[in-house]
Amino acid sequence: MTAKIFIIALLVESIVLHEIAHGYVALLFGDHTAQRQGRITFNPIAHIDPLWTIAIPTVAYFLSNGTFIIGGAKPVPVDPRNYRRPVLGDICVSVAGVAVNFLIAVIMILLLNMVHQFSGNLSGSLAAYVLLHVALLNIVLAMFNLIPIPPLDGSHLFKYLLPRELRSSYEKLGRTGAGFIVLILVINIPGLWNIFSTAFIGVRDFLLSNLIFF
Repeated sequence: MTAKIFIIALLVESIVLHEIAHGYVALLFGDHTAQRQGRITFNPIAHIDPLWTIAIPTVAYFLSNGTFIIGGAKPVPVDPRNYRRPVLGDICVSVAGVAVNFLIAVIMILLLNMVHQFSGNLSGSLAAYVLLHVALLNIVLAMFNLIPIPPLDGSHLFKYLLPRELRSSYEKLGRTGAGFIVLILVINIPGLWNIFSTAFIGVRDFLLSNLIFF
């Protein structure tokens, strides 16, 4: 139970950092929307979303029998019309959150190596268990956000691969909520949870066997 509390707390902060990254990079490109609405903050309360922060993690937890959890925060408000370079700004703002999650995963893996260096044995270590699972969850969170279904971050990259005449209709999936319906349908494909669980375990085993390099 103690380990789960630490994991959840660090996962929440990872999600918060993901959203801060979006807002901060938007600010660098000239959009002050997130800053004005107080969303470039470490206060997790400002980032709580009923769907992504509460409903989706709860459903994921119970659908996977407590073996898998995914979630998110209230999307940071940005206005691409304010970007000094709209296309580059849109791409960079979208990538920023994913990049932060991968960076957190790298930091967790480095700390995991430090634990291994000092203890010589990761078996039964609370710190190792927490660091490993926070790293894994950040990798999963990053990959999940790269799914090209609006309004996920991956859609902001994928849309530039579409013909201009299709982009508007594609983006409407996120604005109307249709994207959430598509995402739920994708998530509920029979056997997909087993694929997630298998991939999760596979990445975990890979990290333990190959990334202890100190």
